[in-house]
Amino acid sequence: VRRAEYRDAVAEWCDGRVVLGPDLGAAKPHGPFWLIVDSVGASALSAALGMLAPNGTCVTLGVSEGNTATFESRDFFSTGGTRLYGLTLFHELMSVERAGIGLRLLAELIEAEKLRPQIAVEASWDEIGTIARRLIDREFTGKAVLHIE
Repeated sequence: VRRAEYRDAVAEWCDGRVVLGPDLGAAKPHGPFWLIVDSVGASALSAALGMLAPNGTCVTLGVSEGNTATFESRDFFSTGGTRLYGLTLFHELMSVERAGIGLRLLAELIEAEKLRPQIAVEASWDEIGTIARRLIDREFTGKAVLHIE
């Protein structure tokens, strides 16, 4: 995690194995990893590609640090079966399954208490502009639930 205030929330889900700081490379002693999800890009994506286990996958879905990543291509392909997957929500919804199928699965996992969403804000749909700005500005961690009245 990048910020200390998120450490405890993340530690709860991974038996306390949390690396704190902006350098993803600090997680390398805990690897190699079968799955890495990267939303930072640039140096984080570069580090992630060097920490994959054989047949491991790195899913990249953001570039908050930057658009360009460099990596050791020999290390990446010689690990064997490693994959880099670019995830874009709208493409996923159109090509994999209808959104309702995934939403139902999530609702069932929540109902079975196998998934606990981190809801940080609940507000009226009328406040969508303010809540969206707060989300973009990273003023809160977790999800925002907007109620339609």
